[in-house]
Amino acid sequence: MRYFLSLLLICFGLTSFSQSDSIPMEQEDPIKTQIDILRDINSCQFYEVLSNQFEIYQTENIYILLKLNRQTGQIDLIQWSLKSKDEGTVTLNSEDLSWFKGINSFKLYPTKNMYQFILLDNATGRTWHVQWGTKSSEMWIRRIY
Repeated sequence: MRYFLSLLLICFGLTSFSQSDSIPMEQEDPIKTQIDILRDINSCQFYEVLSNQFEIYQTENIYILLKLNRQTGQIDLIQWSLKSKDEGTVTLNSEDLSWFKGINSFKLYPTKNMYQFILLDNATGRTWHVQWGTKSSEMWIRRIY
């Protein structure tokens, strides 16, 4: 009986020893977790920049709208109509006015003259005088110093 009990204790000891040699559970790496969080934040900011890149401004002419690229300051004149042959877009300003990439800092402000707007770069404070019209000779943009 003693022999049997000794053998039983040795077996218990071996099985408990073999369990401690098992592969430990994988622990989360705190640096990887922080990188994942930063990547998610960056994705959200990237989406925010892209989703707010363009803005439409009304003019007093019910058929004319101005489309502003808030990242570059580029402006398109949009004419809409109930007749598709009368619809279209014309570029008023094709120059990239931005100093910083990826910032939606441009905004248009109407003036008392229906054809005149002020373009402001909120990041730098630079301003431009913008005029739109129905003829290309009437459309221009000029920096205000």
